[in-house]
Amino acid sequence: MSKDTLKDDVETVDNEAEISIIGNPNVGKTSLFNLLTGTKQYVANWPGVTVEKKIGSFKYKGKTFKLVDLPGVYTLSAKSEDERVAKDYLISNTSEIVIVVADALNLESSMFLLFQLIEIGVKTILVINSVDEAREKGRIIDPSPISKTLNIPVILTSAKTGEGKEELLEEAYKLSKEKNLTKKKIMYPEEIENFINFFQDKIAKYHKISSKYQNYIDSSWLPIYFLEFGSEDLELPKDFLTELKENFDIEELKNKYLNWKFNFISYLVSSSIIKEGIDWSLRDILDHVFTHKILGILIYVFALFAVFSLTFSLAQPLSDLLDSAFTFLGNSISQMVTVPWLESLLVDGVIAGVGGVLIFIPQIFILFFFLGFLEESGYLPRAAFLVDRIARNFGLSGRSFMSIILGFGCNVPAIISTKTIANKKERLALILSLPFASCSARLPVYILLISAFFSTHAATIMLLVYLSSIALVLLSSKFLQRFITQSEDIPFIIELPRFRMPTLKNLSIYTWNRGKHFLQKAGGIILIATILIWFLSFFPNFGTDINNSFAASIGRVFEPLTNHLGWDWRINTGLIFGVAAKEIVVSSYATIFNVGEGSLTYALQNALTPASALALIFFIMAYIPCFATLATIKAETNGWKWAVFSLVYTTVVAYLIANVVFFVGGIFL
Repeated sequence: MSKDTLKDDVETVDNEAEISIIGNPNVGKTSLFNLLTGTKQYVANWPGVTVEKKIGSFKYKGKTFKLVDLPGVYTLSAKSEDERVAKDYLISNTSEIVIVVADALNLESSMFLLFQLIEIGVKTILVINSVDEAREKGRIIDPSPISKTLNIPVILTSAKTGEGKEELLEEAYKLSKEKNLTKKKIMYPEEIENFINFFQDKIAKYHKISSKYQNYIDSSWLPIYFLEFGSEDLELPKDFLTELKENFDIEELKNKYLNWKFNFISYLVSSSIIKEGIDWSLRDILDHVFTHKILGILIYVFALFAVFSLTFSLAQPLSDLLDSAFTFLGNSISQMVTVPWLESLLVDGVIAGVGGVLIFIPQIFILFFFLGFLEESGYLPRAAFLVDRIARNFGLSGRSFMSIILGFGCNVPAIISTKTIANKKERLALILSLPFASCSARLPVYILLISAFFSTHAATIMLLVYLSSIALVLLSSKFLQRFITQSEDIPFIIELPRFRMPTLKNLSIYTWNRGKHFLQKAGGIILIATILIWFLSFFPNFGTDINNSFAASIGRVFEPLTNHLGWDWRINTGLIFGVAAKEIVVSSYATIFNVGEGSLTYALQNALTPASALALIFFIMAYIPCFATLATIKAETNGWKWAVFSLVYTTVVAYLIANVVFFVGGIFL
């Protein structure tokens, strides 16, 4: 093969400063995105879908570039929602330049995606990432064969060390300044070229489809896409499809095209690799240890225990400082404000409620930092691989376990992530079970109760709660699939990213992006809920007798169901308000018990026994999903039916678990 396989077709395009970045999963695309944009980025959803997108910006030579991080995909086949989003965005001509990120140690798999982009006809830069790791294994890559053959810029980079960043910025800047776009047309074998020409000639007669793809009528993208992936998402007219099938053996042509493409890519990649390098490295040895079917599980449990131990030990001094600060602020306001009801609102309501939640900021951010370390290092996908065999006994796959791990942060993105699960029955069972995954919103309640009753065994209790939540998701999925319909067994395929030492910059961005939602809630829904709780606690007796307040009346409705568990109306009222957001349970207790943050622990110790507290922890782990999660279930299942089912189902399960924990715990505590 040579560069003669390509020819240039020049056309003028507008100059825009928008770049999209795309690549296979686990090629370091996110790390490169973080390297270019730093903290100048935000997360949103693509219009009309719940697939997450990340947008950032950077400046180079006085010009501002908008960088759009497309979902990680292997092809643009539009078989999944991630692929459809990426394909629709790229063919819309919104982005002037596309950066394709490839893995230096698995270059061949990224070339298939690169070919599709060349066929679409966008300005393309190929970034071969992780060259530092390739050199560690002795692999040496020469980018010139690819660059000369495809006539595109090829940059060697390391998102970890910053190598190649300046060269990449310079190439992006030069392409953005070009007034003419040099489109590359791949020269295919004669049979394929004949098909492309026939396709282009005939499609022009169908005005509806030709107007939809008017930018691609003269390119090879549309016929090649049809040949490779079929017509399912192209909405081609039936008459047109009939005409194609009458003149060509589509299946035979597809096989010829795929064989040619595979051979071309293999030749191109082999020409670029000067030295293959060693087969084994320290990372490979670690892989075998961490994915061992017995040792790997033990390491995973130990890793979680270590994370929880460090979270408690490192965060407690910082939480004590915040506690003292809010206590001082409350005392200061008490001295300044002379209106009784206003003083009560500010001190007993806002400061006690919101402050009672904010003192757990250190634990939240430290936990996300360590979970980020496990994820960025490449360890969590291996955990999914490890539990695949276990998960299959419950009708799930290791891919489902990745959603469970994501649920440790928030159930909303965890439920959204189930889009990658092909089996619809498995997906529905998982969606209805994921609210049992112990999200970070529950963490302040866990920390409060564990610190008050089980401080000497804090990490052990926390590990027990998280492992129980995983087990509950698995058991729930098995139970639901038995009644919904048994899922088919689908092989679990996952490309494990290599072990990497995460950079402090990436960990900081990861921690902030996940932890900031906790702060946003404190300034929004938690503040509003705190004021409402104060109002219900203060009236109708103007704070003279909270036992006869509106809040007490609400909580007493459920006392017949909770008295035997040792929960009075105060505990019940906090749980009711926690339906909006689980953090509100803490602010509710701070307001209802009418104590400062430092005294809340002692107030709870007087109100609950250790067995009652343990039952409460497990009830909070499982009961009603927050409003945002219920809304997401509604969106993902296209109706309120399953959202209402989830509300009732999780509450019943939580109540049963609380009773079991209370009676069993009472034997040992």
